Amino acid sequence: MVDVGAAISASGPEARAAVTLVGTVLVEAIILYVGYGALTNALEPTVRRLIVKE
Repeated sequence: MVDVGAAISASGPEARAAVTLVGTVLVEAIILYVGYGALTNALEPTVRRLIVKE
């Protein structure tokens, strides 16, 4: 397994910026995934009712 801390400290500020960017994008993707899932669960019954017109 790669020692990320050693790789970051040995590679300089460019590598640290790259790891930070990748981490930020990953966290954003997780937040969007959870948010869209919650939104879908909240709105799906209403939208389904409007489409099917029960």
